[in-house]
Amino acid sequence: MTRSLPILDQWLFAPKRDRRSWPDVLLLAGWVALVGFQIGRHVMWRDEVRALIIALNGDDPVAMLRGLHGEGHPALWYLLLRGAHAVFDRVEVLPAVAFVVGLLTVALLIFRSPFPRPLVLLLITGHALLFEYVVMARNYGISALLLFAIAACYRAHHDRGLLLGALLFLLANTNVVGAIMAGAFLLFWLLDLLETQLASHGWRWSPQLANFAINATIATIGVVICAATMLPTYNDAAARDWSHASPLAAAILSLVNPGSTSLGALFANLLPGIAGSALLFGATLGLLPRRPAFLAAIAALLLTSLFFAVAANGAYRHAAVWLSFLIALYWIGWSRVTAPSGSRAWLDRRLPAIGRVSLLLVLAIQSAAGINDLRNAVTGVVASRSADLGRLIASRADLADAVILSEPEWLVEALPYYVKNRTYLARDHKFGSVVIFSRKGKMDGDLGETLRLARELRDTSRAPVIILLAYRLDEITPDRIYDEGKDWRTFRASAAQIRDFREATTMLRRFGPAKTDESFDVYLLN
Repeated sequence: MTRSLPILDQWLFAPKRDRRSWPDVLLLAGWVALVGFQIGRHVMWRDEVRALIIALNGDDPVAMLRGLHGEGHPALWYLLLRGAHAVFDRVEVLPAVAFVVGLLTVALLIFRSPFPRPLVLLLITGHALLFEYVVMARNYGISALLLFAIAACYRAHHDRGLLLGALLFLLANTNVVGAIMAGAFLLFWLLDLLETQLASHGWRWSPQLANFAINATIATIGVVICAATMLPTYNDAAARDWSHASPLAAAILSLVNPGSTSLGALFANLLPGIAGSALLFGATLGLLPRRPAFLAAIAALLLTSLFFAVAANGAYRHAAVWLSFLIALYWIGWSRVTAPSGSRAWLDRRLPAIGRVSLLLVLAIQSAAGINDLRNAVTGVVASRSADLGRLIASRADLADAVILSEPEWLVEALPYYVKNRTYLARDHKFGSVVIFSRKGKMDGDLGETLRLARELRDTSRAPVIILLAYRLDEITPDRIYDEGKDWRTFRASAAQIRDFREATTMLRRFGPAKTDESFDVYLLN
C-alpha cells in the first residue's frame, strides 16, 4: 500500500496541469453518447411524471405553487418544468430539462474543475452522473449542478458580491438534502474566513465577514422558503412512524453508523453498515489539509444521516447529494489536498492518504453501478411498463377513450406521459393521476371493490374501462392481505372475487418484470 499510494496520487490526485481542450471535448462527447443511449431506452416511472403533472397544475405559477404546498419538495424543479413546458408545450421537456442539467454539471466538472482527467472520468461514469441525475428526470441533479457551480465560483466570490448567496438560495430549494448542504456550506464558508483572518491579523469584524452575513441571510431565506413549501406534508405515509420505536436510539445510532441509514445506498446496500460508515468517514479525511472543509463534510454527513434516521427514509438520489457536496469541497480545497505535506507527524501525512484511498473506493463503487446502468439499458431493463401500455392502447382504436383504473392506485401516475386516457384513483374516488400518500382515508381494498368501481365507471362514463393489476391473480394467495407500503394501504382478494373478476374481464396483456414495482396485468371490462 505504501508503494501504491504515490502512484495513485500522481495519477488521480496530482495538481491539474495545463491541458489541450480536445481530449476534454471527446470526454464530454463520450458521456453524451452513453447518456443519450440510456435516455433513448428509458421509460418514465411515476416519481418522474408526478412532478410534471404537479408542475402543470393551476392556471398560473402562483396557483401551481399553492398546489405544491405540502408535496414534500421545494419549488425549483417544478418551476423549471413549467417554464420549459410553457415554451415547448410537450411532455418531452421532462427528460430534456434533466439532460440539460446533467450536461451543465458534467461540463463544469470537465472544463472548470481542478481534477485530473482520470478522476473526472471516474466521477462522470458514476451512477449519479451517468444515470440517476441525468437519465432519471428528478430534482436531485440540480443539487449537484449548483454545488459544482458554487465550487467553481468560490475562490473569486467568497469575499465579495452576492453570487454565492444566490446559488445557496437556489440549492436550498432543490430538495431537503440540498437545504442541509446549504447550511453545511455556510459553516465551511464561515470557518474558512475565520481561519484566514486568524492566520493573518487575528479575529476582527471585517468587510469579508459582513459580506458573508448578507449571503448567509439570503441562503437562510432560501431554507425558510423550502420549509414553508414542504411543510406540513400531506404525504404523511412517507414520514417515519415512531409509535413502536425510539427516535432517540435511532438518532444516536445514525451518528455513529451513518452507513446503516439511507447513505448506505451509495454502496448499493451491499456493504455492512459499519463498513460503509468507515468509507464515508474515511472519504472526508482527505480534506484535513483544509480543516474548514473537513469539518463541514463531517457536519453534513452527520446531519444527513440524522435526517434519514429520524425524519424520512431516503434512496441513492438523496445520498448522492451529500457525495456531490463532498466533491465540491474537494474541488475548493484541491490545491491544499494535493500539496505535499510539510508536517513530519505520521498522522498528518497518513490520514489524508487514507482519505484519498477511501474517496477512490467510494467513487469506484459509483462507477461500477454506472456500468450496471449501461448493462440494464443494453438488455432492455426498464423502470416501468407504462410505455408498453401506451403502445398497447395506441394499437387498438377501441381503447382510445377508455378510462383506466388500477390497483395499486399509483400505477396510473406515470401514464399521462404516454397516454391521453383519463385515469381514476380508486381509493380517493376521483379522476386524476397524483396519489396522496396519506394514512388518512380508506386504507383497505379488495378485488371485489375494484370490479364494482370499474362497472360504475363504465356506466357513468359510457366508455371502456381498463383495469391494471400489479397482483397476478394466478399467483396470489386468496384472502391474504398484501401491503402496498409500510403502514399504508392493503389489498386482498378472495377466491370468489378472483373467479368473478375473471368472468367479468378479458386479460389483454401480461407485461414482464420492471426494475421498479410498475409492472402489471392489463384487463378490459367485458
